[in-house]
Amino acid sequence: MPSPDFKRSDRISDLIKEEISNILCFEVKDPRVKGLTVLKVELSPDMKKSYIFFSSSNSFSDLDVEEILEGLEKAKGFIRRKLSSNLNLRRTPEIYFKQESLRQI
Repeated sequence: MPSPDFKRSDRISDLIKEEISNILCFEVKDPRVKGLTVLKVELSPDMKKSYIFFSSSNSFSDLDVEEILEGLEKAKGFIRRKLSSNLNLRRTPEIYFKQESLRQI
């Protein structure tokens, strides 16, 4: 029986956060996205869109946010395809990346 304290979207967003962290760390070869930290994932109410909030403040690269976002946009299809194969969901949500600093949380 599922816990009444958490909605299904909360559990799925936690799964997506963990999977995307692993995909970015171990499978994406683009050096622009190395060292990123996935802070949180928010799903839309219909679970068709996922907003991935990341931070590059602990990254060892000197890249600005625009270059990192460009690398993430280029890898978005690969990330979504890997997410779809790793998670057993009826529909894999569309991915949108947003930069967030650690101080805002």
